[in-house]
Amino acid sequence: MKELFLAETSPWFSSGPLDALHILDPSLGGIFFAISTICHYLGGSSFFLGLISFLYIYIRPKLAFELTLGLLTSGIMGYLLKFYLESPRPFPYPEMFDEKAFGLPSGHVYTTTVVWGMLAYRFKNIWFRYVSILIILLMPLTRMYVKVHYLGDVFLGFAVGFLHLIIIQFIIKKYYNKNESVFIDSIHYRTLALLGIVITLSPITLDSPFLSEEHHYTLVGLIMSSGALGGFWLGILFYPRFSKKEFLNWSMPTINFQFGSEVFSVFWKTFFVRLSILVIVITLFYVIPGILIKKTIWKDDLFLRYIRYLVVGFALVCIVPLVLQKIQKGKFLQN
Repeated sequence: MKELFLAETSPWFSSGPLDALHILDPSLGGIFFAISTICHYLGGSSFFLGLISFLYIYIRPKLAFELTLGLLTSGIMGYLLKFYLESPRPFPYPEMFDEKAFGLPSGHVYTTTVVWGMLAYRFKNIWFRYVSILIILLMPLTRMYVKVHYLGDVFLGFAVGFLHLIIIQFIIKKYYNKNESVFIDSIHYRTLALLGIVITLSPITLDSPFLSEEHHYTLVGLIMSSGALGGFWLGILFYPRFSKKEFLNWSMPTINFQFGSEVFSVFWKTFFVRLSILVIVITLFYVIPGILIKKTIWKDDLFLRYIRYLVVGFALVCIVPLVLQKIQKGKFLQN
């Protein structure tokens, strides 16, 4: 609980700082609300998963794996902290920002700091870095502006997010960059896959019929992140076993203006074929199962939710590129 380290009457967990952000509301309220709405979606799991899927299919698989590691581990840690700190959110707040989980730390601020921090580190374009840093700085203010988080929530979210970012970059630089084939050449990949499932499945043990509504929805978020991480890990481990060596890395065809319209045609065909396969796989393995499950008595079952995210994570990493390899002998997956 937040009483363990801060008094509830302090500015960290009072409405004072939240109300102060509305001083300019009469003249600029609409602008602030629009910015807050944009940041709400830029820091959401749906946007990040879409972004990672795009980077995986169109830019570099390795970059997508790094971002996935940062996103899902920060999601898991954020929900674990929420679950045990049990800190309520401000109330009431706009219905469109309906948040039922606990508030400490802010998950949007936590994951935004990690993912956009990793993007700023990876992409050298100075303007992209400015935009990434601006999003990181705006996220705490916008979460307070729409009154879904206290000052203490966003401060802790930023602090642990920044620490998480440093740790994840250290691990990637020390181990992954020096030995990029660490997963591909492992002779114990089945053991590692089983271990990964056990670890990511372990949060289900926190489920109990006596949980409060806030505990339940916090646990739901934790299960989704864990399931997706397990699925992505399984995909990383198994895809090299099913794939040919020439398909272990890819990017989009390079546009060379010297070759005229033919190059543009190849580029756009590749773009739309990859996008079509991605949409079909997400629909088959995520959208349709979700619709069907909602009509059953198991719609709130946490284990089934875990399996659903495990399957879609595996499908994105493994099945999408395997399907592309079968289309015209991998024509639309090769560089």
